[in-house]
Amino acid sequence: MNSATIRVAVLGLHNHYHIYPMAHYISQGTVPGIEWAGVYDERTLQAEQFSAKYGLTQTYSSKDALFADPTVDAVLVMSDTGSHEEDVLLCAKHGKHILLDKPISITVAQAERMVRAAEEANVIFMMAYLIRYLPPYVKARKLIEQGVIGKPLTMKISIRCPLYFITDSPDTKEPGWYVEPKRGGYGGFNDHGIHYADIMRYLLGSEPVSVFGQVAKLKHRELEVDDYGVCVVAMDQGEIVTIESTWHAPGWYAPMISQEECLIVGTEGEIQIHYQKSPQLEVSGNGINGREYFDWQGDDRYEICYKECLLDFVEVVQGNKPVSVGGHDGLKALRVIEGAYRSSDEGALIPINSN
Repeated sequence: MNSATIRVAVLGLHNHYHIYPMAHYISQGTVPGIEWAGVYDERTLQAEQFSAKYGLTQTYSSKDALFADPTVDAVLVMSDTGSHEEDVLLCAKHGKHILLDKPISITVAQAERMVRAAEEANVIFMMAYLIRYLPPYVKARKLIEQGVIGKPLTMKISIRCPLYFITDSPDTKEPGWYVEPKRGGYGGFNDHGIHYADIMRYLLGSEPVSVFGQVAKLKHRELEVDDYGVCVVAMDQGEIVTIESTWHAPGWYAPMISQEECLIVGTEGEIQIHYQKSPQLEVSGNGINGREYFDWQGDDRYEICYKECLLDFVEVVQGNKPVSVGGHDGLKALRVIEGAYRSSDEGALIPINSN
């Protein structure tokens, strides 16, 4: 087993919700096999503050400077979505492995170019779909694979996150690039809906074949992008999936940033997931008398997903395991979301290419 240390650079601090917790684990030394190379963000002060907080010794003056550093093995791309294509293509050009924040890009065409570039350059291209690493979802997948709920039939997911919590950096209350079409692409439906366009494939083990969507500005009509969306997805093994995502959450409460509910119903039972509440997972089905309940505490409740994602990435880059969630997965999730927006515009059922 290869245990060589991977030196990583950070490209962009725009999704601070993900990169800052990841940086915490790296700096604490709790992710074996990874160490800092440096960070670049066009907001120099923010990059310098990040370096000071997490013990980085190199703050790059430009993207060119980052890619000119021969010690960089891999790049954590956490830039705004509108920059993802450029940044991933640069990584591929310079032979740097990639861990990319969601969504993969603004358009499917961009995503296809990104996946192709990484393949041609023979670099690892992973997506940071953090929900795959949350203990309730890991447990749910195992229960489904064990046949506890029988054959899955339907899956319903709803996530609500208040717009005022969506900020461009830890030091501002402005949403910034998240609500700018050129930098963020879509709005409230895509922001979290993209996670669940991925997690449905992870849990069900099937592929989407068509989608019907409704996307709108319901509460925050001043925005240039949507704040609400819902879609119904037909899967190739017969399951029906409903995804709802919005930036309107009047009942929001701490400690998590969003209200999330997931229900998977099978022929023999069901699984409910709600990681803001306790218990976080409930299940009924084969071999269970009534219902079983599962809960996690401390970092294992949520923060563990950042650490597990990094550990997974390191193992893949070291050559110890295959890619678990790659660029192709990002592309497939975006096809669902882009299809839902197109469906909303056209009022039609949209077929999905699952290749």
